[in-house]
Amino acid sequence: MGVCRSLVANDPNLTVYEALRLLRILKDGTTIGGIACKMKVLSVMAALGFLYYRGLLEVDGERLTVRLPSKVEWNVKSLVELEVRGAVYALPNAEMFEDALRKRDMGIIYEFSQLPINRDSLMRKFAFMQSFQDVDGKEMIFVGDDDFLSVTCSLLGRPKRVVVVDLDERLLEGIGELSKKYGLDIETFKHNLVHPLPEELQGSFDTFCTDSPHCLGGILLFVSRGASALKQGTETAGYFVFQTVNEPLLMEFETRQKLLRLITNEMNGVIQGMLPASIKYITPRNEDEKLMALLLEATKMQSLEEYYRYVKKVLKPSSKFIEFYPEFSMEASMITRVVFRDPKPLIEGEYDKEAERRYGPIYSWTIIERYTAREK
Repeated sequence: MGVCRSLVANDPNLTVYEALRLLRILKDGTTIGGIACKMKVLSVMAALGFLYYRGLLEVDGERLTVRLPSKVEWNVKSLVELEVRGAVYALPNAEMFEDALRKRDMGIIYEFSQLPINRDSLMRKFAFMQSFQDVDGKEMIFVGDDDFLSVTCSLLGRPKRVVVVDLDERLLEGIGELSKKYGLDIETFKHNLVHPLPEELQGSFDTFCTDSPHCLGGILLFVSRGASALKQGTETAGYFVFQTVNEPLLMEFETRQKLLRLITNEMNGVIQGMLPASIKYITPRNEDEKLMALLLEATKMQSLEEYYRYVKKVLKPSSKFIEFYPEFSMEASMITRVVFRDPKPLIEGEYDKEAERRYGPIYSWTIIERYTAREK
C-alpha cells in the first residue's frame, strides 16, 4: 500500500489500519462505490490498481463487485465486524429486516443530502441506542429517516411510539407500507424542517434520532427540531451524526468544536456517549456502474503508473456523487448521544437568512456548489 500513498499524497485514509480494513472488505467482495464511501475515490482507484497489477484483485463487471482471490491468507480480524455480522444473522426478524432494506432502495435526492447507511451501520446504531435503554418502552421521533432506522427499531425493539418526519413522500410511503405490512404502527408526517415541527409533535418524546446533512447548519437545525420534540423536566436523549475527519467543505476541527459547544452550552445538552467510525454509506447503483466502467477501462493500461494517470484524468465530475467523493470521505462519522433534562432548541423559529448567516447553509450540497463556484 506504500505505492498507493505515493500516488495519493496527504490522504488521511491511507493508514496501515485503513489498508488492512480495505483488504478485509475486499475479501468478501464489495462495490467500488461502497469502498468510496470510506476512502477518497482517487485513493480507492489507486489501491485497486495496485492490487490488480499484482494479480490480487478479481473484478466482476456484471455484478459490479471487486474482491480478493480466495487463496489470500488472513491474519487480521475485526471483532466488531464479526460481532455485528453474527448479530445480523441471528436476527429474530431477519426476513422482515431484509424486506425493509429492499423497500428503501430508491433513487436518492442529492438536494436533500440523502445517502442511506448500510445494514451493519443500522445494527450498530440500533445496538448503541438500545444499550442506553432509549428504544424499548420509549416514544421515539426520527427527524428525517432515509435510513429506515425507524423500521429497524420497531422490528428489533419494543418502542412505545414511533414517529417519522421527512420531506420525501417516497420515504414516508415506503415506511408506511412496511408499518402496515408488519403491524408496526409507525406514524409519518410530511414536513419541511426549515419550519418548526407541528405543535402536536413538540414536547412529546423520550428519544429523537437524526442523521442530518453533514454541515454545521444542517446538524444544528435537525438537532434543534429533535430537541423541540423532547419532553421537559425528565431525562431524554437525542442521537445525531457528525464528521470526525478534517474536511474543508464540511467539518473542520474548529467547526466540530463550535457544534459541540453550542449543543452543550446553548441547548442544555450533555454528551454521554460516542461511537466512532461507525457509519458506512451505500452508493447508488448508477454510480457504482460508472465507477466500475472507469475501472475496467483503466485496467487495460500497461502499467500501474499509466493506470493511475488515466484514472486521474478521466475521474471528472460525471455526476454530483462522483464530484462529491473525490474530495473527502464520509465514513469517519461519529454516532453521538446527547442527554437533555430541559432541552432548549438553538433554532426555534424558521431557518431563515439570519440563521443561515450565523450557522451556514442547511444542505452540504449547497456548500459544495458555492465552493466550486468560488474556485472557478
